Amino acid sequence: MTSRRNSLRASLTLRLAVALAVIGVFGTILAYVLGAKYANLAYDQALFDDVTTLAAQISLDERSSIQVNLPTAALKWLLSDEGELVVYRVTDLRSGAIVATNGDLGALPNDAGVSGQSAFREVTSAGRHLRVAYMRHVIDPGDLPVLVEIGETTGKRDHMAQQILGGTALFMAAIVAVAVSLVWRGVATALAPLKLIEAEAAQRSGTDLQPLDPLHGPEEIRGLIDAINRLMARVSSVMESQSHFIANAAHQLRTPLAGLRLQAQLAAKATHPEAMRASLAEVEASAARAAHLIDQILVLSRAEAAEPASDGQAIDLAIIARQVIERHLALADERGIDLGYEGGSDNLEVQGNEILFAELLGNLVDNALRYGRGGGRVTVEVRDVGYEVVLVVSDDGPGFAEAARAQVFERFYRPDSSPAGGAGLGLAIVREIAERYRGRLVLESTPGQGSRFEIRFPGIGA
Repeated sequence: MTSRRNSLRASLTLRLAVALAVIGVFGTILAYVLGAKYANLAYDQALFDDVTTLAAQISLDERSSIQVNLPTAALKWLLSDEGELVVYRVTDLRSGAIVATNGDLGALPNDAGVSGQSAFREVTSAGRHLRVAYMRHVIDPGDLPVLVEIGETTGKRDHMAQQILGGTALFMAAIVAVAVSLVWRGVATALAPLKLIEAEAAQRSGTDLQPLDPLHGPEEIRGLIDAINRLMARVSSVMESQSHFIANAAHQLRTPLAGLRLQAQLAAKATHPEAMRASLAEVEASAARAAHLIDQILVLSRAEAAEPASDGQAIDLAIIARQVIERHLALADERGIDLGYEGGSDNLEVQGNEILFAELLGNLVDNALRYGRGGGRVTVEVRDVGYEVVLVVSDDGPGFAEAARAQVFERFYRPDSSPAGGAGLGLAIVREIAERYRGRLVLESTPGQGSRFEIRFPGIGA
């Protein structure tokens, strides 16, 4: 039931059937009304012809009395109508006396009309409905006016109207049935290319994301096929990126794990406590590097999965900046670096995830402290510029060469001059989080003079 209700073929056919049924009903009604109208006109004309024939046989006798000069057999033939009751009446309009009749046609009409012109009325006689044609006729000589009337029951008319109605309804039903059948088959033929696309997609493996051919489908769904192809291209790009990322992560983890194994073996073979302690210290350092790398990978994965529309809340970058600076004061003291904050106070709000923004700023500050010049300066700035909130981390360290500036945001990239222990993911995380929340990231760096990372985020309401 659900499949048929959701079927495009069934839906189109049903809509057409309903439309044709409505058209058929109105067409049948119109045909019935017009058919009955013209049938009545034909029967009225025949009835008035009988009135004219009967009027032509009325004359005056020697005593100036009105008489109908029609033999009884001829009168019966004139008034005969199989299955119908036919009533005639001839009335002298001077006195109102009935000259000849074979039944009751009710009271005389109020207006006898103009001589020679037809007129019609409806009467009920003996419980039966009659259609009456009448005409004012003047007898020459003498200009004697008489009213000639002939009425007949409407059985033939009603029967013809029923035939018209039945025939038209049957004809319309046949048209609807044939049209629905043709459309049912036509839609199936038109949708047949979709089966080819379905078969092509079903035969593919899970890694085959080559685009589908839009020419295999009708024009109306080529836009959908193009959209699916674009989606598959994005999925393919993401899968390729993830595969590359996993390979790099495995390679990066291999180094600290190999160090762990080697130092553990050395510690097991060591006989002197000092040598054993040195090996265990290296084991701890390798374990710390592996843990840091895993933490960075998890942060990057969370940044990639973040949805700004559903994962956003109003956060104050000024507060986050001061919290991050406080967490890095110990490292700054260790490196002899002056770590400070400049910019606005509170209410520098953007839409985002507080944890991810803290990771973003923490990675920028950590990079500046670890790779900056010992005894130098690192400054964090947060300020609003128009409808944007600008976050800046600057240092006076060695900076980046122009060739390196294009690579520093790539995953697992580490300059040759960088100290050991870094995972190469810090700036990749910064870029990922910035892009997730519509931030514009700009790096300005001069070798030997320092670097300046600036990110502009839309403010609340922008």
